[in-house]
Amino acid sequence: ATTILNRVARLLRKTGWCVGGRPQVIRAKVPIVRFRDHATGVEVDMNVNNVVGLRNTRLLRCYAQLDPRTAPLVLAVKAWASGHNINEAKHGTLSSYSLALMVIQYLQCGCEPAVLPSLQEMQPDRFCSEGDVRLLRLGEAPPPWRSANTQSLGALFVGFLDFFANQFGFSSSCASVRLGVPISRQEAVSATSTELRSQWKYICVEEPFDRCNTARAVHNWETYQQIVRVFHDTLERLHST
Repeated sequence: ATTILNRVARLLRKTGWCVGGRPQVIRAKVPIVRFRDHATGVEVDMNVNNVVGLRNTRLLRCYAQLDPRTAPLVLAVKAWASGHNINEAKHGTLSSYSLALMVIQYLQCGCEPAVLPSLQEMQPDRFCSEGDVRLLRLGEAPPPWRSANTQSLGALFVGFLDFFANQFGFSSSCASVRLGVPISRQEAVSATSTELRSQWKYICVEEPFDRCNTARAVHNWETYQQIVRVFHDTLERLHST
């Protein structure tokens, strides 16, 4: 994959399709080439042959289609996290994917009534981890769903902070969008092969398909404490205004 991405990076440089610096090949667990699109200015992360990435992209798109508040709330949370320096996996904080899964988990079980269901529980055959990914369709209609929740985007943002600051137990729980409710840390660890169990450290967010920990970058105690403190401090400031 890295060889292909290096070729892509060279082509991007030659064609002038990117702006703001040279394309950067990042050799992570899933290697990517990162660049900024010339036409839109949007930062792009491109990978190759990442089957799980295709499945979870489709899953997140379907969740965004189920309720019009989902995507704006994810964007608001990412902007908030970036502003507080806790949205950078390479620096040991939370990835954007982990934050998106945390938002969906909150919308599934942290507000009443729920804004989102569990798609993998609702339609297990459609959102399974098996099958030929070449048959996946991103443009398909989402499952029928209408939430009775009428909360505003602002109220949901405050509720998200409260859920992870005061209700979700980071030391004992793992966010599971797959099931629609948190599972125990022990259950998450037991579903992982022995050599990979060290990834379950301070914050546990289950990848819906391969069931790894998407928040494994948070491996430092002080960084974990910083993340938790940001949740509490922001919530306290909002309540005091």
